[in-house]
Amino acid sequence: MMRIRSRRFTHYILLVALLLTTAVSAFATDTPDQSQLLKSLAQRTTQELMDSGRINFEQRLPAKALACFMTVSERLRHSDDEADINLRIRALNNSACVYKYFYFDYIQAYDLFIEAYDLCKATDHDDVLPVVMVNLGDLLNDYSMSYNSESLARQAQDIFAQCMEHARKSNNWELMTTAFFNMANQNYDLQLEKYRFIFSENIPDSTPDLKYIRLQYEGLQHVQQKRYTEARKCFLQQLQHISARWERERDTLASYMSIAYTYRMEKDFVNESDYLKRALLMADNINIGDQAIGICKLLSDSYKAQQATAEAQHYYQLYLEKKEEAQNSKLANIGELNYIHELKQEQQRAEELFNRQRFQQIIILAGIIVLIVVAGSAILLWRKNRQLHARNKSLYDKSQQLLQMERTEQTLRKEYEELAQTKYSRSSLSDEQKSSLESRIQELLNNSETIYEQDFTLNRLAKLADSNTTYVSQVVNECYGMPFSNVLAGLRIKEACRRISDPSTQYSQMTIEAIATSVGFKSRTSFINAFKREVGLTPSEYLRMARDTNIGS
Repeated sequence: MMRIRSRRFTHYILLVALLLTTAVSAFATDTPDQSQLLKSLAQRTTQELMDSGRINFEQRLPAKALACFMTVSERLRHSDDEADINLRIRALNNSACVYKYFYFDYIQAYDLFIEAYDLCKATDHDDVLPVVMVNLGDLLNDYSMSYNSESLARQAQDIFAQCMEHARKSNNWELMTTAFFNMANQNYDLQLEKYRFIFSENIPDSTPDLKYIRLQYEGLQHVQQKRYTEARKCFLQQLQHISARWERERDTLASYMSIAYTYRMEKDFVNESDYLKRALLMADNINIGDQAIGICKLLSDSYKAQQATAEAQHYYQLYLEKKEEAQNSKLANIGELNYIHELKQEQQRAEELFNRQRFQQIIILAGIIVLIVVAGSAILLWRKNRQLHARNKSLYDKSQQLLQMERTEQTLRKEYEELAQTKYSRSSLSDEQKSSLESRIQELLNNSETIYEQDFTLNRLAKLADSNTTYVSQVVNECYGMPFSNVLAGLRIKEACRRISDPSTQYSQMTIEAIATSVGFKSRTSFINAFKREVGLTPSEYLRMARDTNIGS
């Protein structure tokens, strides 16, 4: 028992030495960028941070906006002041909006909205509660449309209805227009009679988007009566009455989608596709990736109804590509979001350090000589533990990425196989010929060094297989569920991994660039992109992990 207490006391002394050393060296182990940004944020008032966050949000600088809002949230986490609680709720709400509109991270956005909602309920901040609710409803509504979830759609509609009622009672007309817009957007079966009060004369004409939502109401009323020409007139008029404070382009996009819907109901697919293309252009211009995906699918269906096979296939392919781009975008943002997470940790450590300041001063006066002696070993121990924690976290994050990429790849492969079956449905290649050609192709791809030559192409594979490019392309697409270029890149990356990780081969002393060239890649950039797509790591990260594994074994 005495030995255990002695060890704990030693650890306690080491911790104090660490605190002293970090205080004297001004966080010497931090990176300059993090320290500089942390210092900059710490020097600003809470209101300045909120204002700066809103400006960065409007200028589409999500990382900076999120840093400001999360700093406010952490700074006020333990405050009991009513004004501080109100600001923290708004900071949580704004942070969730950044995750939703810029990173399309619905899970993180949902968690923050719920945290803000619970804090509103617990502290009776009813003034900001409707703002949180309308944003939460918008999140659930978007998610329900993306994944066709009726239960989430109903939950979103209930939230919007509560916001509308609150807005009516409190005369918060801007909240009313926002809630009705979100509730009625592409909801053609909405029970309109309950919301007739939006035409009340008590509502000021200066309310943003008031004329817009009234036209939306009238348009939906005509739709429900199957008076599509009259409905379309209302939706066209909406384009002249957009006065929202934020994201006006979303109003335009919503009107285009409603106009397209009226044409669809009249089976006028030519005009429907015209407005859907306008909506797609708008979605691409304002970077609403999740909306663009659904629009591409609608365009594919519209052209299919027109029997325009080429256009239908084009937009279906674009639909698949945008789904993949959305996934890649999420993966690309992980680094930026991880930086925000690290910044949050730095803020928490700074607060903890400040709270311990008086205690440190007493310890410094009483034991400064002992602290100097143990400072060196304490720093080494702290750094080692921090590196171990960082490595474990990195490995966990990479494993999650790989799992997500695997699920995405399986989905895309299945969709691509379906597309390939449609594309080659009229092929003259018999099953026997196809089986024979498939065997030859697999033999060439799996047992030939030729595929690692830079000039190896589909045409060359066809010649080696004694066939033509059309048949070879068909067999590759149907056999592997992906185009030839992806199959070739995957095989080359697999060989590159073998050459990187095996220390006994002639490639063990080669640079990454040399290995990339040896397996057929013409540029470092294309090799790195393909490697990350297939493995989930960069070549440098993979090489480092391979060396660590070899040393450990």
